[in-house]
Amino acid sequence: MSTHMSAWDMPVARWAAWIGEGELDLGFIEPLLRRRLSPLARAALHVANVCAYDCPSANFVFASRHGELKRTVELLRNLSQDEEMSPTLFSLSVLNSAAGIFSIARKDHAPATAIAAGIESFGYGLFEAHLRAKYDLERPVVYVYADAPAPEPLGRQPCDPDALFALGLLIDQGATTRLRTEVSLGYAGEAVSTLQANACLQALERGVGSWSSGPRQWQWKLQ
Repeated sequence: MSTHMSAWDMPVARWAAWIGEGELDLGFIEPLLRRRLSPLARAALHVANVCAYDCPSANFVFASRHGELKRTVELLRNLSQDEEMSPTLFSLSVLNSAAGIFSIARKDHAPATAIAAGIESFGYGLFEAHLRAKYDLERPVVYVYADAPAPEPLGRQPCDPDALFALGLLIDQGATTRLRTEVSLGYAGEAVSTLQANACLQALERGVGSWSSGPRQWQWKLQ
């Protein structure tokens, strides 16, 4: 039984999702840099641009559980073999690389934040985006969550996506659609092993979605 519940509403002007593989529209990024992007960064930047293409300036919040973990594993392998690390590979391995690339490509100096919070990275990133929208009414907020299954030697982890996954939302005070988030603390239900962001995507597509870590239950409702 839940003992406490927190809830907040956000105005969502549009959203975009990408699951799996395929060609993505990244024409807004300079070709040389575009060739260096990982599939994760490509998916994140694609949904971000779909959400913010007509916004001159927008706060940007990026969240990911694993981030560029595949690049990090590659760097560690280079170190274990006494090989030199590539400065380019290192610069694109950090969690905020997608946020930085998006800002540079748009020539937008608005604040950008990158968040990782384990299996609940999507929910806490969304909360950060909500706070940004609440305290900066002059600019919309682009929120992007992107992740992929953890690479070898780690292997797939509980609550990993089945494939490359990216979800973006444009939070704008002028939007008439509201996305409500409810978090029940002290929830004693069974934890699920699915990706948390899938529950929000289900709400965007069907009206409601829920996800539980055991101690906490998250629910999203489209209003």
